Amino acid sequence: MVMKVGEYFFEKGFIGQSDLDEALEFQKTHHRYLGEILLELGKISEMDLLLYLSKRFNVQYISSEKLEKMAFPAPNDIIPESMAVEKNIFPLKYSFNNFRLTYLTYEPQNTNLMNELKFVLPNVQMTVPVVATSKAVKAMILKQYRRDNAAFDRLVKQKLTLDNALRPAGENYISFDEGNNNVDTYRETIAREISEESEERDQEDKRETFSMIANQANMSPNREVTAISATTLSSMPSWVRESDNQLMEILRIFSGLLDANRGDTFFAHTQRVVALSKEIASAIDLSEIEIHDLSVAAYLHDVGKRLHITALDLQEKKNVEKCREYSTAVTKLFSTIQLPKLSLRCLESVYETYNGTGYPQGLKFSEIPITSLILQLADAYDFMVRISKIPAEKAFEQLKATEFYPERVLRALEETQQIGMNNADGSPKLNAVLICRKKFDLDDIAEKFSRLNVNIIKAKTIESAASLIKANMENLSFILCDVDMPDSAISPLKFVAAVKHKKELAAIPVYMFSQYSVDKNTMATANALNVKKLFTNYHPVEMTVSIVDELKK
Repeated sequence: MVMKVGEYFFEKGFIGQSDLDEALEFQKTHHRYLGEILLELGKISEMDLLLYLSKRFNVQYISSEKLEKMAFPAPNDIIPESMAVEKNIFPLKYSFNNFRLTYLTYEPQNTNLMNELKFVLPNVQMTVPVVATSKAVKAMILKQYRRDNAAFDRLVKQKLTLDNALRPAGENYISFDEGNNNVDTYRETIAREISEESEERDQEDKRETFSMIANQANMSPNREVTAISATTLSSMPSWVRESDNQLMEILRIFSGLLDANRGDTFFAHTQRVVALSKEIASAIDLSEIEIHDLSVAAYLHDVGKRLHITALDLQEKKNVEKCREYSTAVTKLFSTIQLPKLSLRCLESVYETYNGTGYPQGLKFSEIPITSLILQLADAYDFMVRISKIPAEKAFEQLKATEFYPERVLRALEETQQIGMNNADGSPKLNAVLICRKKFDLDDIAEKFSRLNVNIIKAKTIESAASLIKANMENLSFILCDVDMPDSAISPLKFVAAVKHKKELAAIPVYMFSQYSVDKNTMATANALNVKKLFTNYHPVEMTVSIVDELKK
């Protein structure tokens, strides 16, 4: 028979009847758990309470002394700070193998919280609570999220000198007249579990997909450090990053074929939506994992749809049944493929709106994944501006008036697309030749320059660029060339050398860019040729703004 906390400590002789009566009286005016009250009144120790909770709910525990010494980089990537504060929980580990979130809580019995975490957090299918006192959890949140290094000193009484390592309860729901409190037994049990878990991982296929690795990320090889971050992704094995590149390239080709079947009007629509979604997500500081999964969703957002539905249809209440049908299209089509969980949630809610008037469930505010709102906004904006040819400023105002999007997402769109910045300072119009073999990048960069009052002359090959430069050399403000042009008979760097060799062209500033990192030889050659700047891993908005600002100065 399981004893309640007051009964247990009274039966074991930790407290007397007067202590129990005092705690119960205190509980009448302070609606908190009796164990926490006994701890605060000094009737029991932290370790007494943790051992009880550990056995009572068959969970592991961590003491405040142990917690204070632990480091957790970027916990916000696993559980947002707002949720951590509201629920008084802290992420300890996100397991590689089974979508398992291990979290710190003072309510290990709260099954509603467990279910909510699985529903709200992307890529979480299993939750494992680890118990600590409520003040220890709060101190952990303040220290790790807000860098408050004095939190434990203020909130937690440091009176413990025991070895407070993480220990499993080891028993099911049993009477405390049985059981074993031997510390060595705990140590042997945890060591055995860690060893068994390692053996299981070694037996599994090392070649998991990028989605599995990125979204399940085992961040705690030493059982203390756990977070999903860009640093973690960049340190993944090369085959993982290569697999992701291949996945994205397949999605890009697949989406391109779908767009092609819809006619010239939709050429590169999906690629533009992907690029715009990533720009907005980066501007509001979403994690790399969220941006990756948003990109997957953006590539697939029109799959299985005969009609192209945007925010304008939602506003006019058109195609309501299609919205409901399309919200599950990708889930049904790719039911046998393991797509990222956040990507699927993003697509399922892509017709929901921030003000609660969307479909299929009428969700609102934080009930909707922020990635869904970003994708819906990017899709609608591209359709209005690039396909329907509505001026950017007018399209933005129409989308803002729908009240479908939070202010920070709208502001990110406005800033990344430089909406309203056309010739704002009255400076003269610039003219440039842009050389790039990829039509999407060519159009995308040209469009961003146009908002900065730059007239772009497009060239898809170096050979065609040569004649364009010669014909317009008197009016050219600069030349921008893609470093990656393998189809040209002359390399981009040799082309720049030829330009610099011509006396009448030598004074024209030349900029170069690459979608990738470049080797030292390429960088050194560009510097020797007096290239103004070589943008590596270029970001179109940052590059265009940087060039225009430099020329204006």
